[in-house]
Amino acid sequence: MIKGIVIGFILAIAISVGCVFIYFSAGMAPVATADAPMPFEKKFANMALDAHIEKQHIPPSPVPADEPNFLAGAGVYKQHCAVCHGLPGQIPVDYATTMFPKPPQLFRGKGVTDDPIILLRRNPTGQQLYQSMHVGE
Repeated sequence: MIKGIVIGFILAIAISVGCVFIYFSAGMAPVATADAPMPFEKKFANMALDAHIEKQHIPPSPVPADEPNFLAGAGVYKQHCAVCHGLPGQIPVDYATTMFPKPPQLFRGKGVTDDPIILLRRNPTGQQLYQSMHVGE
């Protein structure tokens, strides 16, 4: 009885490995930027991102939330981020439309609140957004 279960388990693993090998070697895996993501890719990427951020013990932001810092942050955004993520009333530039994955347009729709990749979690706090920027993601 146990011998049959062990053999069945080994066969199931061997068949699974064979199917994955055929999936990749036959060229069925999406590799072009225009292809749809692989099965479970978004789920695994979000799990890894959440785990990585959780492991980082980043202290609270040392920058106070006041008007001079908001204006300075807006200047940094305009200089380094707006080309891909856009400005109010601006259509996405060709450069941003050719990227994969497409950069979220932060001033369209509800902004960061309607993009699941930026959210990191369901209700991001300023601390979570600061952490994601601080670790470079």
